[in-house]
Amino acid sequence: MDIVGQTSVPELSADSGRIARQVGVLAARAAITDLNALYMMAVDDHDIEGVLACFAPDGSFTRLGGTVSGHAALRDFYVGMMDRYVTTLHVPNSHVVRVGDENSATGVVTGHAELSLAGTLMMAAFRYPDRYRRVDSQWVFQDRSLRFMYVTPFSEMASTFTGPARIRWPEAPPVEADIPEQLPTWRSYRS
Repeated sequence: MDIVGQTSVPELSADSGRIARQVGVLAARAAITDLNALYMMAVDDHDIEGVLACFAPDGSFTRLGGTVSGHAALRDFYVGMMDRYVTTLHVPNSHVVRVGDENSATGVVTGHAELSLAGTLMMAAFRYPDRYRRVDSQWVFQDRSLRFMYVTPFSEMASTFTGPARIRWPEAPPVEADIPEQLPTWRSYRS
């Protein structure tokens, strides 16, 4: 099958207003992609001010069913995480951004992480479904959620990846992964 024939490539318009909008969307997408990279580096560097700068003042982060909102709560949460993990390496894989208007967008980031936790090398694959907002001409996270495909000790990767209970924190019972089994398409693709 010819993939080029199936791909829709937006054409640049001759209308200057439309061109300005297209350039604005491209600039927003680039800034939001940079935001994600800066966030991951700030987390890995234990740069709490850098992490907070990535969030709107009333921004929120959701992880494992719990949500923290606002810079004060986000600071406490991230300091706790930074104290918990000795070393982390977050690597973005893909990023899809949909710009709404000049001040709002949504997106999904996929990535992998290596985490040193309680003397154990952990491996993780995740998605961040995000809502972005432009504040004082800077794109920031309005809402960021963390969904795991797996998080498991590296030494257990081969046996863990084949089943649904792929969330395996040290000293905690295994839990079913957030994705892909929880997605509606996982159950309906044969319909």
